[in-house]
Amino acid sequence: MESLALFVGVLLLVLILSGPLAIGLTFIKTTKRSTNTLRRVFICQFSAIGIGLGVMLLLQGIAIGAKLMALFAIAASAFALKREFKRK
Repeated sequence: MESLALFVGVLLLVLILSGPLAIGLTFIKTTKRSTNTLRRVFICQFSAIGIGLGVMLLLQGIAIGAKLMALFAIAASAFALKREFKRK
């Protein structure tokens, strides 16, 4: 049972931190093309993880608190993608 609790804790931690990490990466300004591409890859990965886990938890029969965390992860990840790819 402890391993299940640990798994759920890690899952929720990843869910909560994926969106803010992606948003934080959008504030980094780079001039080199290679670092800009690498930063965008990380933003897309964090956002995909946040949106994927969020949708997975929304479709499950779980408590309202976890569903609110899933909605937060989806919203934060979508905002990070919008902020990154809507630049001038």
